[in-house]
Amino acid sequence: MNKQIYLKPASLVAALLAVVMTAMGLAWSALPANAAVIPDAVVTLSTDSVVTEQWDQVDLTCEWSVPDNSQPGDTFNLQLPAELRWFGAASFDLDNSDGETVATALAEDDGSVVFTLTDFVATHPLNVGGTCSFSTRYAVAPGTGETTDLSFTVGSTVVRVPVEVEGPCTSDCDPGVPTSAGKSMWWANAAQTELEALFYMPPMPSDTNDVVVTDTPAAGMEIDCDRITPRVGMIASSAGNIIEPMENEKYPATVDCTKEEVTVRWTGLPKGERVELFVITIVTDKDLNAYSNNGTVTIAGQETPVGAETKRTSGGGTGEGTATPTPTPTPTPTPTPTPTPSPSTTSATPTATPTPSPSTTSATATATPSPSTTSPVIGAVEEPAHPADGSKPLASTGAPGPAFIYMAAALLAIGSLLAFVGARRSARRQH
Repeated sequence: MNKQIYLKPASLVAALLAVVMTAMGLAWSALPANAAVIPDAVVTLSTDSVVTEQWDQVDLTCEWSVPDNSQPGDTFNLQLPAELRWFGAASFDLDNSDGETVATALAEDDGSVVFTLTDFVATHPLNVGGTCSFSTRYAVAPGTGETTDLSFTVGSTVVRVPVEVEGPCTSDCDPGVPTSAGKSMWWANAAQTELEALFYMPPMPSDTNDVVVTDTPAAGMEIDCDRITPRVGMIASSAGNIIEPMENEKYPATVDCTKEEVTVRWTGLPKGERVELFVITIVTDKDLNAYSNNGTVTIAGQETPVGAETKRTSGGGTGEGTATPTPTPTPTPTPTPTPTPSPSTTSATPTATPTPSPSTTSATATATPSPSTTSPVIGAVEEPAHPADGSKPLASTGAPGPAFIYMAAALLAIGSLLAFVGARRSARRQH
């Protein structure tokens, strides 16, 4: 009776273990190879950009390579120096001449750029490398004219890149007040989803002046009417922009805005007064390479067309790799044929065979037995038996998945047997 009591729990435990080990085997066999950080990646960088003030754009190019037989999913890291901020698309691909992606790059907010190898290197593990290009902004106020070394970190290696810094004007500087109406435009954020435009004008020429500014962005952009900023004043920075104290309330602007166009008006501006207009536009078509924004500036009845264009900056680059050469097979030597012995020339007198007497008794002839197919042949190499269907036995790969499945099947069989024995004992007990 006690054996009966423990048979059912034992069978349930065996069945449960079979299910668990089957699941573990399938999951284990499906796991990819572990990705690794490549310690010996090589990256060289260069730039032709010249920095004159904070937030100037610095464009960089690079060449990169990784050791042979690096694996898909392996990564190497490029850390920007403290002087630079990433500027442009946060991710980009490094493709070969056939459009196959060899590696991808992802820029993080902390200035780290992670390059990840793709499945391409599994079939092309040799001479993997290429180029890259990306844009940054100079985030600190530059000093006086000098050449500054920017220190990039690649793994445990520091790569120094010289950049020419002209610095701001320090003596006999023109304040930069414009002498005619114009417009400039630049990216307002690193993701390049917003553009900011500036309409600038010279000091008012007459005793009293009316000013009208219109802004009409081209396709792929729309105006953000909540971020229209008019400025009025007479004090300019070294770059020529209006700074405090301003007179925006003294000479208020009238703004009429839609997504397609904005019109801003000032009236009664005195001689020498200056006005500026900042307009934020939102990118609606991210596939364009350049964005243009046109408009007009009318001062005291004199209209001047103005416009600006800003190109999208994006990271990019190339990648290549070489496939492993296919080994040349060794030719199989042709066996030398064994010579056939010549027949003997010695003549022999044949012995006459006696003719047997006819017998009236009928006898069944015994057939000469054929050689058994199971008898070993001396000198022959015995091949392993093949299944009846003609297929060859599978080779063991050493993967843990099938072993888990076989063990699970065995446990399941044991559990079923225990359950069957328990059922038979229960039936006998009821009888």
